[in-house]
Amino acid sequence: MTRVLAGRRSVLEALRGKTKIRRIYIEPKRVDEEVRAAAEARRISLTHRDRAELDRLSDGVRHQGVVAVAEDYPFIDIEELLEGAEGPLALVALDQVTDPQNLGAIIRSAVTLGMDGIIIQKHRAAGITASVVRASAGATEHASIARVTNLQRSLLSLSEAGLEIIGLDAGGEMNVQDLPSSSTGRVLVVGSEGKGLRRMVRERCDMVVQIRQRGPMDSLNASVAAAIAMYEITGKRVTHDR
Repeated sequence: MTRVLAGRRSVLEALRGKTKIRRIYIEPKRVDEEVRAAAEARRISLTHRDRAELDRLSDGVRHQGVVAVAEDYPFIDIEELLEGAEGPLALVALDQVTDPQNLGAIIRSAVTLGMDGIIIQKHRAAGITASVVRASAGATEHASIARVTNLQRSLLSLSEAGLEIIGLDAGGEMNVQDLPSSSTGRVLVVGSEGKGLRRMVRERCDMVVQIRQRGPMDSLNASVAAAIAMYEITGKRVTHDR
């Protein structure tokens, strides 16, 4: 199986990471020298294609004259996230986030803020598509993403491994800014755009937090709320010298 990466930034980040790229197609009149240099460093040749062919390959995703064909996304297992920990883990789990733009933005924030991993669902949720890669500005190619069938069961496993499960919801019992520091590791659980956390997922949480809001608006976009909460979570990790 293969997947398509569309757009300059998506392809560049894939070339800079460990993504296994099979082919890169470019529009002859729009050759990007940075993409060319990165491809040459990976010993990947560039193949010319006209705009109509690139439009077809990218399936409607804005490509800026460059499209890459890569191997399937390298999802990891929950166990790999736990085994690779070098300190208190900070993970974000997404409960049926379906909007590709929100998923991409959350992944971009997670990578930028130093989250250790992202958990998404196989069903009733957005996958790592070309649109998501582009929305993440290529951050998907640097992320550690686990895709699970049953989020509740995965959260239970993480809880049993010693991690604290923190749900994010407008009706949370405390403000995320007031969370105490933690040396055990945490999983931030973000609900869907319209419905928030499902009941069974909420029940798996040790605590449900909200974001303190002072303005006249009473809600935040899911990706913005996730970014604020991830900032708080990563800033309250207590590490020990080994």
